[in-house]
Amino acid sequence: MLKNELRHILNQDGGQDAESWFEGLSLHQENDTLRVVFPHTYFAAWFARHKRGVFEAALHRHFTNKAPLRVVYEQGDAPPERDAESGTRHETIDGAPGVCNGEDSFAAFISNAKNAFPLAAAREVAVSALGAAYNPFLLCGRSGTGKTHLLRALATTFARRGARVICQSAARFCAENAPWARRPELFWEQCDALVLDDMQDLAGQNAWQQKMTACMDACPHVGQATANAPDHAGPRQMIFAHAGPAQALKILDERLRSRLESGLVVELLEPDLDVRLRYLQTLSKQRRLKLGREQLLYLAQRCSQFRLLQGLLLKVEAFAAMHGRDITPADMENIVRTGGAEKTPGCREILNEVARGLNLRAEDILGARRRPELVLARQLAMYLCRQKLGLSYPELGRAFGGRDHSTVIHAIKKIKKLLISNKDVQRLVTQLETRAL
Repeated sequence: MLKNELRHILNQDGGQDAESWFEGLSLHQENDTLRVVFPHTYFAAWFARHKRGVFEAALHRHFTNKAPLRVVYEQGDAPPERDAESGTRHETIDGAPGVCNGEDSFAAFISNAKNAFPLAAAREVAVSALGAAYNPFLLCGRSGTGKTHLLRALATTFARRGARVICQSAARFCAENAPWARRPELFWEQCDALVLDDMQDLAGQNAWQQKMTACMDACPHVGQATANAPDHAGPRQMIFAHAGPAQALKILDERLRSRLESGLVVELLEPDLDVRLRYLQTLSKQRRLKLGREQLLYLAQRCSQFRLLQGLLLKVEAFAAMHGRDITPADMENIVRTGGAEKTPGCREILNEVARGLNLRAEDILGARRRPELVLARQLAMYLCRQKLGLSYPELGRAFGGRDHSTVIHAIKKIKKLLISNKDVQRLVTQLETRAL
């Protein structure tokens, strides 16, 4: 009955085109929930990009004078799991196909001590009761640092626990003509966790920012619950991601920014070379690519973002498949040269940057003099070259005036200790790392 009525509305709005895709959907109405099941992942992805808005507009028209349904999207080739004890159905995340399972996603997030705190905070939010830990929880960081990965891990973890989750981009969320636009408290009667990516896209959109502010103000705080919420529900959780450092929040309206900053704000930093190499090794193993460590290191040195690394590895995979042979060093250089890779500095560029930062001459740093400021600058440059370029200790020794590899090892160990105990060195290394190195 429902499907026939929706088909009629779609045909009125979009002509007979509706027949070509609408029939691929399976609709199952259970009390106040409508389950929309896709035949496979690819159809789900196509639907999310091209037809979801049309479909939900038809739903809105159909239920104008009726109680609205909660819509849950599922994939036919990945049926919802059921809890072994309670039989509770685990829902997918707001029609987002291909989202990794929650705990597996956290385990798959490759990082080191540099991003240990943001990862630990995300895990704490995921395992704690909704709204009991940090609310709102805001992830900042440059594009390609893994924010979306953590957002989806959080959303999936909540959904597997039976929570009602919305996980999508902030612009799409604000652009939708939801019935709660004038009464945002209605939204929290139907949602337990709101997970929004790309908050920076709201900049300059005053109406969207006002809508988002109203939605945040209506969110039940810790110790509160909405009147019509299910028995298991308490306070709600809000999780957001913003591209850029935390200081970049100033592009948003002051009212919205103050609400975002009232929660826990953490920043994902760009992955170090060792993290990028481990990421490529994991992808290469998953795709069964026969690439050696030196080849993967060459790629890792060319990009600082996970997405760009993924694109480079995809080019390598396509090249190997089309030519049917192993990748040579010349092949690798041509692949990297044709796009995606960032300009990578050499030892000399890093040395010059350190010299400028400390108001010294690069030639003096390379020299044999042992003045304290020169020794520290030399050790900093060696440390940064090791981190950024992944050079071996003998290679670094040769690059820094023919010094022995034991001198390089001592220098890097010294900087690592200072990074723990000396705030001035911490601040200096951070400044140097965030420049165009």
